[in-house]
Amino acid sequence: MWQPSCASTALALVLGLGAATGCGSPPASPLGQSLTRFPEDAFPFPADNQPSPARVELGRLLFFDPLLSANRQVACASCHLPERAMADSRHVGAALAVAGGGVLPRSTPTVFNVRFQHSQFWDGRADSLEALALMPVENELEMGSSREQAVRDVAAVPQYQALFQTAYESPVNEHALRRAIAAFLRSVTANQAPVDKYLAGSEQALSSDATAGFNLFFGKARCSRCHYLPLFAGTEGPSFVNTEFRITGVPERGKSELTRDIGRAGVEGLPEQDASGLRHAFKAPTLRNIDKTAPYMHNGAFDTLEQVVDFYDRGPDAAGYSVPNLDFVMQPGPLGLSREEKRQLLVFLREGLTDLSTLPGVPSSVPSGLPPGGTPPPSD
Repeated sequence: MWQPSCASTALALVLGLGAATGCGSPPASPLGQSLTRFPEDAFPFPADNQPSPARVELGRLLFFDPLLSANRQVACASCHLPERAMADSRHVGAALAVAGGGVLPRSTPTVFNVRFQHSQFWDGRADSLEALALMPVENELEMGSSREQAVRDVAAVPQYQALFQTAYESPVNEHALRRAIAAFLRSVTANQAPVDKYLAGSEQALSSDATAGFNLFFGKARCSRCHYLPLFAGTEGPSFVNTEFRITGVPERGKSELTRDIGRAGVEGLPEQDASGLRHAFKAPTLRNIDKTAPYMHNGAFDTLEQVVDFYDRGPDAAGYSVPNLDFVMQPGPLGLSREEKRQLLVFLREGLTDLSTLPGVPSSVPSGLPPGGTPPPSD
């Protein structure tokens, strides 16, 4: 049986799991959740949307079917492409529902591990995947349709009628449509990366450089203060009840000034006091498959991971602008990473966090008969 090494015990101390004086098993974390095993139980499936192969497959077909868009050319997969790790490789998303083209206000995040986030979109305006599911359908720039029209269009396809009956024992309706798309999204996970094997006890799962980068991630580089283990995202254990929003001073793309996007503060319904304190705050996203989802940040401000690391190493002050309510993690100032430390951190991010084992396949056909995946976005 594997026994934790001194390095493992040091990790337990970094995570605040309790006191330890030497090598040995780290103490149990509170609330029954482990910080080194994936917290499946902290993210239960909705009672009315337990997963099944029929539900996930129905959701996959809908995800790749342009039928949900007004112009019959845009599918969810038009912007979340499997060959681009369920993102789109653009600085900001394309306005595919607009005949003359155009862009969206923000970049397209990957859908990997959205199951393990309590808030969806960069600003957290959806509190569940069921709530998220039809928002792009109704967005005039993204798919340009409506919930009602989407239900009518799907219900008019005999194959979908049969699939909904099998999956939900229900006719095609908005509630079932939301649940099917959400069921598929929850199936797209990235939890078998080398770092997961390392945390499970296989010290050979990471190279020596990646191990050094892992230690920097939890130490000098301060990454783990926003991207928590084991999710490597902004939902903190051991309770995993909140997904956090951070003000890190991301610049306007191509400029030395604070982003003009007010982020979380622009979400309708937030108390005024909360909104004022969250101006320019954005969700701390998952870092899983981060090597495959450039450009980075809500506005695509950085083309490479090297640029991201340089930004956090120096802080926004180095760019010549101030950031009201800058996150406390960044307030101590520059990290002072050496060139070698940056290289090791990048090795960990690329090597340690990549897992494409559940990457969805594109269906050979979809029930509507339209081209699966719709029209891909143009390069920007």
